[in-house]
Amino acid sequence: MPRRGRHRSSLPTRLIAAVAALLVTLGVVMVAGNAAASDEAGDGGGILSSLTGGSSDDGSGDDDGGGDSSGDSGGDDSSGDSGGDGEGGDQGSGQDASDEEGSGTEDGSGTEDGSGTEDGRQGDGQDDRREQDRDEQQDDQQADDGENADADADQARQDDGQENGQENGRENGQDDGRSDRVDRQRPAEDVGEVQSAPNAAAADPFPGRAEAAPAGPEDYVDIADVEPSGNIGEGGVFSRGSYTVDCGVSDHNNSDNYMAAPGKRNGAQHVHDYVGNRTTDADSDERSLEQGATSCVNGDQSTFFWPVVRDLNGTGPDADADGGGRDGNVGAILEPRSAQLSFRGHGDREVEPMPAHLMIIMGNAKAGAQDQKNVNAKYTCTGQEDRVTDRYPICGPGSQLVRFLDYPSCWDGENLETEDLRSHMTFPDAQGNCERDEVPVPALRITLTYDQPDGRSFSIDSFPNEQHDPRTDHSDYENLATEAQSQRGADCINAGQQCANIPREG
Repeated sequence: MPRRGRHRSSLPTRLIAAVAALLVTLGVVMVAGNAAASDEAGDGGGILSSLTGGSSDDGSGDDDGGGDSSGDSGGDDSSGDSGGDGEGGDQGSGQDASDEEGSGTEDGSGTEDGSGTEDGRQGDGQDDRREQDRDEQQDDQQADDGENADADADQARQDDGQENGQENGRENGQDDGRSDRVDRQRPAEDVGEVQSAPNAAAADPFPGRAEAAPAGPEDYVDIADVEPSGNIGEGGVFSRGSYTVDCGVSDHNNSDNYMAAPGKRNGAQHVHDYVGNRTTDADSDERSLEQGATSCVNGDQSTFFWPVVRDLNGTGPDADADGGGRDGNVGAILEPRSAQLSFRGHGDREVEPMPAHLMIIMGNAKAGAQDQKNVNAKYTCTGQEDRVTDRYPICGPGSQLVRFLDYPSCWDGENLETEDLRSHMTFPDAQGNCERDEVPVPALRITLTYDQPDGRSFSIDSFPNEQHDPRTDHSDYENLATEAQSQRGADCINAGQQCANIPREG
């Protein structure tokens, strides 16, 4: 058979095959473009899946095989090879790619069966759920953290409260390291500067100011008119030896009294002269006094104080201050010319050393309000010391004013202080003897001398309503000498010696 017939019959076929190949090429280009767009959009199918139909709903790459396409393309071997080999191979690769890219749920690209686009969207939904779960877990964790923080804060506040309670307890005297001071609840009987009416004091912290007035003419006496007696009042009867300490004449002033009005500024409502411990004020206690410096030449840290004497013709620095002019105490403060602090023997028995931190007061700062109870005021003039009076003496020319401050010296042997500041100490009898159940300790006498202003132009400071009554003279003392000093002092007295400024080591 001539070959021409075949040639005639194959021309349309080759044309159709060429057109089909062109169409296939255009289809591949279009599919590749769509696949690229899908990749950028994150659908997870990829180019191979698009070429193999991996994005079909049933996910099957087998049913869309290139067999049909090859058949459609014609029976030419080259075309069949091209269709079958190309698309079939791509189909296998697409299946592998589908299996590889969508083989699990961890990466969110598909399900475990390797499904394509729709399953990818299901994967995205799972991602959303996982993200939501993580957010909820984080919220729960934050809530737990918040609850834990609140619990920690509550615990911290509880701990702080316990610490504050413990600290407040220590401040209120529960600290084991504090001294066993008497917690003075004001006694029923008002003794001296001790205030017996705390409610009234709270309403009027500085009572009596409206009653302030100067001393009257009856409060003064010419020393020449005083009968010689040698002594009046209690104490002042001595025997055997003594020891003295030089602490100066006036170290500092204030209107406090830490013994009678602890912690209260202007608790005395009159100004005190202090010698010895230089830190004494309203807030003084054992610790502060033990750490304080002293004006005593031998290092004795004891504190001694008494009301100041004023020259009424002068003007003091406290004319408009508490304890001064506001409480009726006016005039220039007179500094003593001398201040002798003497500890003496008394009676028939030997004295025992004075215990550390023994607190003693003498006189009564509220004598007028208390019917002259516990009065022990003693005044005289130099050169006429045998004439002693409880009024302000008007001394002769060249004579100086003298004050004797005699302290009780019979100790109960147990208490360093008591609520009323008195009942642990009493005065000896007229012969200087203590009761048999009491312990005799050295008798402190403070002797103060002043250059006296002319006439009746002087007086001691007082509570305003006491109106500078001379019988309100008083003094306070706390022993902070070392044990060695106190022992050596008692030994001097009992041996009949006259000792002075015993060193701290005795």
